[in-house]
Parts: sequence; C-alpha cells; structure tokens
Amino acid sequence: MLLVGGCYSPNIPQGAFTCGPGGACPASYHCVAANNRCYSVADASIDVPCKSVTTAPQVCSASPVGGQACNPGCQTGCNGCGWCGVVNGAASCLQGTAGTKDIGDLCNPSNSQDCKAGLYCQPECGKGRCYQLCDPLVKDNCSAPSTCSQAIAPAGTMTLPFKLCSLVVSCDPVSQASTTCPAPFACYPTGNGALTECDCPGATPDGQPCINLADCQSGSSCNGTRTGSLCLPTCALANSQCAAGSTCNPVGSTYGYCM
Repeated sequence: MLLVGGCYSPNIPQGAFTCGPGGACPASYHCVAANNRCYSVADASIDVPCKSVTTAPQVCSASPVGGQACNPGCQTGCNGCGWCGVVNGAASCLQGTAGTKDIGDLCNPSNSQDCKAGLYCQPECGKGRCYQLCDPLVKDNCSAPSTCSQAIAPAGTMTLPFKLCSLVVSCDPVSQASTTCPAPFACYPTGNGALTECDCPGATPDGQPCINLADCQSGSSCNGTRTGSLCLPTCALANSQCAAGSTCNPVGSTYGYCM
C-alpha cells in the first residue's frame, strides 16, 4: 500500500485549473497566458484560444494547421511556449517576442520575427512588407475592402494553406506625388472603383503589351483595349490630364487610362 501510495499521481484534466498568482500551476503543469489555464508541459496537442496579438482578424480554420506545428494566423499550437511564426515556408513555434511592425510596414524577409504575430513578411521589390495571413476557406478573414487574394512568396517554398490579405492604400496613381507608398513602391489603381494599391513598379513602357496592372512603369497601368492589353498612362476622371489627342477612358469610378 505504501508503494502504491508513493507512486500515485493525480490525473488533472488539461485546462481544469485557473493559473494562480504569478502563473502558478500544479507540478509538471504550466500556465498558458492565452486563457490563464494550466496545461501539462508534455501535452503538445492542446488547442488554446487565439491571443489578441494584433488588431487584424484572426485565421482560425484549423489549429494547428494540417501537418504544421502551429497556426500562425490564430496563434494556437505553441501552448504558451513561444509564439507561432513562419520560418522557411512552414509554421514554427518561436521563442522570444514577436516584432512590432504592423500591416503594410516595410520589413526584412530574412527576419522571421520582424512583423507582429499573425503577420508575414512578404519579399517584394528587394525589400519586404508585413501582410496579414488569411485562409481562402474562411469568409471575411480580411477587413474590407481588402481581400484574401495575395499569393505568398517565394512561390514553391510555402507549405501553409494560406494566402495574404491584399494591401489597399490611399495613394495617387496619376502624379505619384504625396503618395503613401514607401520607396521603391509605386501607386496603381486596382480597377475596382476608387481603390488603389502600392506595388513594385514595372518596366514596360506605354503602348507595349502587358498582363498585370503593375507590369507598367510608375504613372501608367495595364488596361484592356480593342487591340489587347497595353500599358497606358493613368488618368483621373475628375481632372483628366491626358496628352492632346487622347481622352481619359474610365476604368471603375475614379480612374482610367489615356488613349
């Protein structure tokens, strides 16, 4: 009986107790800050609620994401042992403190801890910007008018089933003056009403074939015409400044192209 008594260990359910003062928990258990409950260190499958680590909407379609160590959008799976970030295309539990850079801020793609938790540093224009992770299967992941449509780069290296919320900013795609796009990004109309975005400036000159809006040089955009898609100067419908002999053809409600 003494031997039996000496080997007795109480079977405490996961999360059954609220953490005590200073995060105190029973022996072999630790306090998970996300919900202030006690969990065993050995149990790596506990699904805890999302932490309020960013003001952006959370991505919670799975926790952790299938085949991943944790969910970087929902910030679950690390069980209080660090936070969930993206390293070499996969979700990983990272020690220390997440970065402070917010959505749209310039960041260093080689630093997995540069952006806030729940964000991803997308390499662009030889630099990087912080994007919010989103799940295409979850409706309204992104704050309108942003959409879950941006592919994660670099292509072929990401194992996460996520995309990124598009970055919609207010900028001037005509003159590029007083723009909120940080260098070397340029402002382009999205073709959807009055929305604009910052993108890496293209090199295709006016009058030449193109595929994407930002294939064109700063101040122009890719537009479909009777002869195909061409790079053409961007104009504002309210104050057309097209060259003599050309007019501002509307694309959406605010901007168009000179032809």
